[in-house]
Amino acid sequence: MIMSTEIFWELVTWTPFLAGGLAMNILMSVVAMLIGTTLGWGVANMRLSQSPRMHRAGMILTEMTRNIPTWVFLFYLAFMFPNEFAIPFTSTMVGFPAWLKASLALAIAVVGFCSDNLSPAISEWRKGNHGTALLFIPSWTSYALITVLASTAASVIGVSELLSRCNTLINATGKTQIMLPVYLYACIIFIGFCYPLTRLMKHIKSMIGRRLSETGHLNTPSVSSMSGG
Repeated sequence: MIMSTEIFWELVTWTPFLAGGLAMNILMSVVAMLIGTTLGWGVANMRLSQSPRMHRAGMILTEMTRNIPTWVFLFYLAFMFPNEFAIPFTSTMVGFPAWLKASLALAIAVVGFCSDNLSPAISEWRKGNHGTALLFIPSWTSYALITVLASTAASVIGVSELLSRCNTLINATGKTQIMLPVYLYACIIFIGFCYPLTRLMKHIKSMIGRRLSETGHLNTPSVSSMSGG
């Protein structure tokens, strides 16, 4: 009982530090989703192009971005990009933080996801099926939450995110018995962040589905189930 109480107060004491790690996970994911969605939109339009070359190029880019593990891109970008670089024609040095490298690595998978899901969404929008096209939004948000979880991989290149800070906590206290409670606590933090958003997106998707049913578009294939190829 004494040990359990001690571990509990250790977790309470370190909670702000761990919350800062979650904030880093969220930051990396937001940047990754913004970059990946922008590039994915471009690739999706390439796939919808009337030009066979553009369409083929879009399909190749999609295959490359969705079938190569994020870990490969993570290590590649970590070693490829320097920690700092000089602004052209100046002597000013600008840092290239590890978290930004991790965001770029995560963004590559987002490109593939958005290419696959935006292609049919854009196609449906052009046909005037705006409600069906908007089904992309809850799917996109769900993928954003997956990206938050995937961002824990950034710990291997030194990013101080939640998983990395759990290891810091364990090493700082020097208590091996705290290891499992710390990782369990990290799981609870992730669930506490992701679960409410997941429920919200399911509710929004259900609302869109009901609206489509009322307007007679129920039989239109959902965006997430169409390949867009």
